[in-house]
Amino acid sequence: MTPSVTVTPPRAQAGGGPRSPGARGLLARVPRAWWPYLLVLPAVLVLVVTVVYPIGFNLFASLHQWNMIESDSPQAFVGTGTLAKIMASPHFWNALRVTLAFTVCAVALEFFLGLALALMVNEDIYGGRLLRTLLVAPIMATPLVVALVFKLLWHSEFGVINHMISWVGLGPYPWLAEAGTAFFAVLVTEVWHNTSFVFLVLLGALQMLPRSPFEAAMVEGASWWQRVRYVALPMLKPAILVALLFRVVFAIRLFDEVWVLTRGGPNGATETISMLLYRSAFENFDASEAAGLSVLLLILTSALAWALIRTLYGRKP
Repeated sequence: MTPSVTVTPPRAQAGGGPRSPGARGLLARVPRAWWPYLLVLPAVLVLVVTVVYPIGFNLFASLHQWNMIESDSPQAFVGTGTLAKIMASPHFWNALRVTLAFTVCAVALEFFLGLALALMVNEDIYGGRLLRTLLVAPIMATPLVVALVFKLLWHSEFGVINHMISWVGLGPYPWLAEAGTAFFAVLVTEVWHNTSFVFLVLLGALQMLPRSPFEAAMVEGASWWQRVRYVALPMLKPAILVALLFRVVFAIRLFDEVWVLTRGGPNGATETISMLLYRSAFENFDASEAAGLSVLLLILTSALAWALIRTLYGRKP
């Protein structure tokens, strides 16, 4: 008779089962000096997919002939011929002039208005909380909604603005039908919508500043304007740079308000580079020209951002 043999199963480990080589084992084989690079690798991959590849493909498309009606991919290599064709067009130089004028005027007005409002609300004034809420409200609306509302306000026949100026014997003016007034109307719309962003950034920075420098300046007899100029503004420089950089980047690619209000007219008076790019891509189906315009827009944005940093920080940004 064969004796029975009892087989005892292996003791389960504290983790709930036998330990098997997995992620922990793989990490143990990776040199510790590589760990920082592995941790940032997912973020780098996201940037490559969402930023580097689109920019690279856009540059590639600008160097090739590509009509989207004839083909769904770039065709013959033309080098910088597309860029030269764009820069030889008077429409491009008009759009560049309009874009720079919009950017400089809008960002300057938004900065000074936002700074003045932030300094005012930062003081203890009656109704400050309500005023702060009202000043932040415009940024909550989308550009398309703002443009549609202001298109009704600027209407030459039944617009509220013409109705209001008629009280003092002025108007009515065809705001969106003449070159000078159309530019002014789009500028006012853009400033109204985005001043709240600059206000919010600068107000947050003001409330984070230490109080001791201001108290010391008051003891020395400095006026309110001297405290703002020599104490507040130097400490606000990083926040000012952030606000201006964001506004320059967004203002230079202005499209929504112009498209709804004027469609770039009258006679190209409000046609920006973004409008020109849209027409090249979706009306003329010339993808190479649209890609070339976007490359030039990227170069222009980078140049303005670099000039802004140099202006605020000199040689040491």
